[in-house]
Amino acid sequence: MNTNIFIAKTLWKKDSSKKSLAGGSAIIAGISVAVSIMVMILSITISDGFKKEIKSKTSGLSGEIMLHSPGVEITTSQYPVSSTPSFFDSIANLKSVAAVQPYVYRSAIIKQKDHIQGVVIKGVDSFFDWSFFESVLKEGALPRVDTTLVNPQVLISRRLADMLDYSVGETILIYFIDNSVKVRKFVLSGIYDAQLEDVDESLLISSAHTLQSVNNWSSNEVSGLEVKLKNGYEIPQTAVIIEEIIEEAPLEETYFITTVDELFPHLFDWLRLLDFNVLIIMFLMLAVAGFNMISGLLILLFEKISMIGVLKSLGMRDSSIHKIFLIRALFLVLGGMFIGNIIAFVLVIIQQYYKVIPLDPSSYFVDHVPIYINWFKILLLNCGALCVIVLLLMIPSLFISKISPDKTVRVK
Repeated sequence: MNTNIFIAKTLWKKDSSKKSLAGGSAIIAGISVAVSIMVMILSITISDGFKKEIKSKTSGLSGEIMLHSPGVEITTSQYPVSSTPSFFDSIANLKSVAAVQPYVYRSAIIKQKDHIQGVVIKGVDSFFDWSFFESVLKEGALPRVDTTLVNPQVLISRRLADMLDYSVGETILIYFIDNSVKVRKFVLSGIYDAQLEDVDESLLISSAHTLQSVNNWSSNEVSGLEVKLKNGYEIPQTAVIIEEIIEEAPLEETYFITTVDELFPHLFDWLRLLDFNVLIIMFLMLAVAGFNMISGLLILLFEKISMIGVLKSLGMRDSSIHKIFLIRALFLVLGGMFIGNIIAFVLVIIQQYYKVIPLDPSSYFVDHVPIYINWFKILLLNCGALCVIVLLLMIPSLFISKISPDKTVRVK
């Protein structure tokens, strides 16, 4: 094995020191590996960035799992459920659950001059987790949701504020239409920008107590419960556990489960399509890198055909000769992978901290290309790419076995 490595190093030095066909093809093969690894790493980090951003936004708006009345939407204002069912503590104490929060929804209309806009108001209590809205708050402050205010406060989106020409501190008249029209006066406390177009155009956040009053509900009646999960826990597994807990509850405490991907199917379908595109990119990049490495190794074999004949005439086995050229090719592969990783991480860090590549939020739900580095995936990608390329490099060994020493030793 040491002899194989020594000969491979000698080949490396000779090809690097002179402008040969093998040396040129080796450089091209190395560059193709570097570019392929760079593109694959960028694809994975950008795809994971989109997943993280969109999942964070959707779960911040609604929680990962919603419990509500069977057969109705989570925004129901006609079929309330109890905010403290008998299984509340069983769900809240699950190791995957961060919080269980009651919510109240109510559809309404805002009239501003000649403009009429339909909206949905989400009511929350004082225990609500505001961390997401803190991260997307652009002006003003988060609304107070206690019952001591004369006029309840409300948080609206940037898009809606611009559409209706509202600014922080103004009074907003909101109309609730049932058999009769109810009008409530709200004070605009703050403006958020979640960059989710469908949600931003209609969602307002205010006090659950106010909406319970509008719906003629008691303080224990809500539209449903939001279940927020801790980082690292999967939604489907937790949803199954919660469903089993609810099935053991009394019949009158029947709740329906909706997960966040069911609530925003178009977003999660887009993410699944993005995953498919990443797989195609990875397949194409591996194919390009593998093809170029095979071509480079074959050119090297043709150029060194006389040397192969000499080694065979000295009694060296085909497998040993193949190892020499495989080790020579591995120098190129590892070098290309190293350079590809360095370039990719430089680009990733620049984008992550300086956001140099912007996006249209109306189309991509974020205002810049998002980045998230999953070190395990990056390590798996590098190991997988190395294994695939090495397997492809086994193909030229068929050429070595067909070389005849008595013919090749005469080749100059």
